[in-house]
Amino acid sequence: MRSLRVSKDVTGAVNVLLIVLIAVLMVSASTVVILLYQGGQAEGTSSDVVLDGHTIRVDYIGKLLDGRVFDTSLHHVASNDAEYPKTLSFTMRGNTSYTPLSFKVGAGSMISGFDAAVVGMRVGETKTVTLSPDEAYGDMDPSKLLTFQLTESVPLLRTFTASSFTAEYGAGAVSGLTVTDRFYGWDVTVLEYDEQADRVTVKNVPTLNALYRIYGSGGEGWGVKVTGMDSGSNVITIQHQLDEGDSDMVMGTYGGSDFFVIDVDPDAGTAVRNHNTELLGKTLVFTITIVEIVD
Repeated sequence: MRSLRVSKDVTGAVNVLLIVLIAVLMVSASTVVILLYQGGQAEGTSSDVVLDGHTIRVDYIGKLLDGRVFDTSLHHVASNDAEYPKTLSFTMRGNTSYTPLSFKVGAGSMISGFDAAVVGMRVGETKTVTLSPDEAYGDMDPSKLLTFQLTESVPLLRTFTASSFTAEYGAGAVSGLTVTDRFYGWDVTVLEYDEQADRVTVKNVPTLNALYRIYGSGGEGWGVKVTGMDSGSNVITIQHQLDEGDSDMVMGTYGGSDFFVIDVDPDAGTAVRNHNTELLGKTLVFTITIVEIVD
């Protein structure tokens, strides 16, 4: 009887040990599975997140604060002016050039705010960021801001040498000749050509209350109105047809380069010709979508 009890005790102990061993193995296996799952999950997540040093492809829409688009990688945005009004300097490119933008994050090839904005974004994610001028293209150069009066005076009579007359009007000086002023577009008459004195006297002959276009043609430049002519004081008075709503909305051309009219102030009677590029000094709004992390 005693030996039988011993045998039963041994068998019971073995069974307990087997149960404990099986439980330990099951816990260990579960732990391994969890770790493998978590490790795989972490690896999959990090591969979808943009980090410094990644080369990525993005779609983007760049706007000013007033909503006008200055650049985009999307053809349907570039070609739809009704839904996406454009800035003055926006240029439509060929259809095939509208593809996602590729760049290396942190390499300095992008403006700093754009570079910083994509870090931490995931593939397929879209977000909109607002960048101050120091995060974008920087401040304007004050030396390229030229203030002018909205009401100005132009000489009624002008005097040239024969050579300077030809340079100004593209014709030889002849008394009685009528030419066109290249800037204002009104008629100019040669009153006298004194060959011995090498003096050409001309008279500007605009039409009172007429409008003339300056600093360009077609969609560029703006109108000036002739509001007065006084032969006694040798003055033609003109009024620039600009108001507050024209600030940042009018472009002109001078000396072969474009400029933009800003800070129109009718109360002060002034406006500014901005010869900086259009995006300098501007706060910009970008909508960015991560298309792909290349490497």
